[in-house]
Amino acid sequence: MLKKLTVLMASFLLLAACSNDEAAQSKTEEPKKEEVAAEQKEMTEEGFITQVTESQILVNNIYFTINDKVAVESADGSKTADSQISDIRTGMKVSVDYKGPLAEKFPMEGEAGTVTILKDEESVKHTEALQAFIKEEQLSRLIMMGQPVVRDNEIGFLFSNMETGDFSEVRVDLDTHEYTIDGK
Repeated sequence: MLKKLTVLMASFLLLAACSNDEAAQSKTEEPKKEEVAAEQKEMTEEGFITQVTESQILVNNIYFTINDKVAVESADGSKTADSQISDIRTGMKVSVDYKGPLAEKFPMEGEAGTVTILKDEESVKHTEALQAFIKEEQLSRLIMMGQPVVRDNEIGFLFSNMETGDFSEVRVDLDTHEYTIDGK
């Protein structure tokens, strides 16, 4: 009996010693420093604007900060012209050039350098189809999940309705603008 009691006490002491060491270690660890990229590369995100606020646009699943320093242009495939921030509308197909890392949250966040409104024939067709869907569904806040897929004269994409939290698959006919949500 005494032998069992001694083993039991030794076990408790060992456990207590281990847990105290871990607590002491966590207190003495240095906080992690944020990593800073030595050289920030310019990157481009092409997609659709699904939300416009006073200071941000949502393209795919990235909020880009837009301010008076952001260059806005429109491109029809053969030439590029200057545009203004006030020309930006929900549903437009755009290309956003940005530098630096994106904030690691959902949706991600970054600072736009140049926003190019794509006005070539194909992009205009895609824009009109998406704008028809947004208008018909009366969606004020949605996030496209990844890049839309265009095939067989329709555009398909996954989206999250930020108001309800629902995820859905949408397919929009590029000519008629008729659409299905989750196959219905």
